[in-house]
Amino acid sequence: MSRSSWKPLFLNNEFNLQKNIKDEIFLYNRASVITKPMLGLRVQIYNGMKFYSILISSDMLGHRFGEFSPTRKKPIIKKKVKKKK
Repeated sequence: MSRSSWKPLFLNNEFNLQKNIKDEIFLYNRASVITKPMLGLRVQIYNGMKFYSILISSDMLGHRFGEFSPTRKKPIIKKKVKKKK
């Protein structure tokens, strides 16, 4: 289920929206929604193991930060080696 439309957007209270910040912002909260004042900022998002760096663009507006940091590894498919008889 999605969040009710009458509720406000969920934003992390510790997130500082100053445009003059040159350092990357480290986020542990993946449930925060990306809003317009965040455009152009570089953010480090924690996925439980390491931080992923993303640059926020206009295509990301309205999405959550967790959508841009993968939490699962891609499976590695091993090739079968045929044995000689």
